[in-house]
Amino acid sequence: MPSANKTHSVSLRAQSANIKEELDKKNKHTIDPITFSVILNRFRTIADEMTLTMEKTAWSSVIALARDFSCAIYDAQTRQVCMMDAIPVHTNSMHVVLQEIARIFDGNIYDGDVIVCNDAYSGNTHVGDLVTACPIFHKGKHMFWSMTKGHQLDCGAFIPTSVAAGAKDVWQEGLQLPPIKFYEKGEKREDVIRMYLANMRYQELLHGDLMAQLGSIWNGKRRLLELVAQYGNSKMEQYMEAIFDYADRRMSEEIRSMPDGHYEGVSWLDTDGVGGTHIEVKARVSIQDDHVHVDYSGSAPQTPGGNNSSFGVMQASAGVPIMLATDPAIPRNDGCIRHISAEAPEGSVCNAQYPASTALATCGPGDTLQEAVWKALASAVPERVMAGNGKDSNLPMFSGKDSRGKKNIDWGCMFFNGGPAGGASQGVDGWPLIMTSGGMGGLKIASVELSEILYPFRVDRQEIGTDSMGHGQYLGGPGVEIQITPTSGEMECNLFGEGQSNPPHGVLGGTPGIGGSSYKENLQTGKRSYCSSKGRMIIEKDDIWVGYSSGGGGYGDPLKRDPKAVIESILAGLISLNCAKNVYGVVINKATMRIDIEKTNFLRKEMSAVRGPLEVTQPNRPGASDWVKNRLRPGDEYLIDPQ
Repeated sequence: MPSANKTHSVSLRAQSANIKEELDKKNKHTIDPITFSVILNRFRTIADEMTLTMEKTAWSSVIALARDFSCAIYDAQTRQVCMMDAIPVHTNSMHVVLQEIARIFDGNIYDGDVIVCNDAYSGNTHVGDLVTACPIFHKGKHMFWSMTKGHQLDCGAFIPTSVAAGAKDVWQEGLQLPPIKFYEKGEKREDVIRMYLANMRYQELLHGDLMAQLGSIWNGKRRLLELVAQYGNSKMEQYMEAIFDYADRRMSEEIRSMPDGHYEGVSWLDTDGVGGTHIEVKARVSIQDDHVHVDYSGSAPQTPGGNNSSFGVMQASAGVPIMLATDPAIPRNDGCIRHISAEAPEGSVCNAQYPASTALATCGPGDTLQEAVWKALASAVPERVMAGNGKDSNLPMFSGKDSRGKKNIDWGCMFFNGGPAGGASQGVDGWPLIMTSGGMGGLKIASVELSEILYPFRVDRQEIGTDSMGHGQYLGGPGVEIQITPTSGEMECNLFGEGQSNPPHGVLGGTPGIGGSSYKENLQTGKRSYCSSKGRMIIEKDDIWVGYSSGGGGYGDPLKRDPKAVIESILAGLISLNCAKNVYGVVINKATMRIDIEKTNFLRKEMSAVRGPLEVTQPNRPGASDWVKNRLRPGDEYLIDPQ
């Protein structure tokens, strides 16, 4: 993930080169390019400061260490003004829940209000994400919204997690908060906040996270008031419109450069959370002039478990691949968003109907909806797309009782350290630990040493998995293998993953990732209990938990990979000698570790002659990975969505 400073420098270079030319003719005498750049980058700095405020003051590891949150700025009309280093599945849909907040409180929005929401049927992503938003008034006029969205460690579900795969309706997910005021006209509503926390596990941590979210939006409010005080309401509105128009024109040019047409992609969810398998997601991407429309019609009906998409996640997931296929220097605001639209039948897995559970919406459903769009785009603009991300094939929520101190206290930890890798793209190998497509590098892994201090488990092993990725001219990012031992009695593991049996896709001849998930092993008997990518396991004191994440998909023909790059990948532990020969056609002298050029050229010619035509994307069938089948030993067991 590029640093914020690098992102700024790239954007500023782009601006200095073309802002004067890009600014609309009608504004050429009223919009000053220097002031335009200053205001645009002030917005970015404010969003960055909001992000740092939240990260540095949060209490739970899911926000402070894993960084599962986003901050953004909106105008009074709920149009996105600015977001920076954040989670795409959040920021590409936060305007949806803000529109619902504005609708519900229309005529009842005051300076000093703080409105929260976690309800997926009020435009939010899923119940695990808590929105906090405050309106910002200057000289009596509503000018902005300051907004955060943070993943909560708990939401009062029937099991200790905020992503309950087995939830069969919204009530099993936990406490639902449609838009509600925690502060009104500056007055704290203590009774409402007490009610909220009373329904949660880990109340002290969640109260700390709530304060961090409030601190973030209030810091944003303070900085935005300083900005508007400097320029005045009228000038600020004028320049915001210019910023929107600038992004609009740039995005319009990008989409017009794509070939018009209709393109289709299909992907599959592993399970529904309660035993159903291979749930189909279809996407039809229509590019016309400067607009892209994504239609998920034909996808499977909603599932009885928690592995459904909400409307907000559907909107975000349709747009993220389009955004990533365009120039990253374009400001990501309403000017971009207005060029993309999406729809899905109500009651489908892509747009669940109340009261169906959408507990996992930002996870497997979001990634799978994105993957279907990526596959469709591979037929339109293959040079702009990436191969499949490793999905969240190994993301657990651990919990239990910590008896290391005097008190036997409840603990919980979303541990992303074994997270999946990113897909390759034209000219670039994939990166490790990109995490989910919805996170796209915004999530972080926690310090092992700090985690072992905070929680009663030991990380025995955390390492790159050899041959864990998809292969191609450009290599998918590698997956991660991780082993954990409980150190204070048993611990509960709730998995909310995806991509075990339906691995991330390859592009233009690149192969898929291998898939991944986890098992527990009893150290006394040696028996392994494998789990599907979702489910609940109890890790007892004589058990270890072992997780494998999938590497990303490969891009391009593996036989075209530079043999020197193949050798480098072997020396780095990414691929094996057997893989080098059998997949890449590279013959290596094991004694000298040098390439035999003559034998390599002959083998590659022979392999190319006997294989079939390269596919645009693969796999194109459900259940393509044999990840578990290849690992089961006599006496082991495989559990699908255990509760």
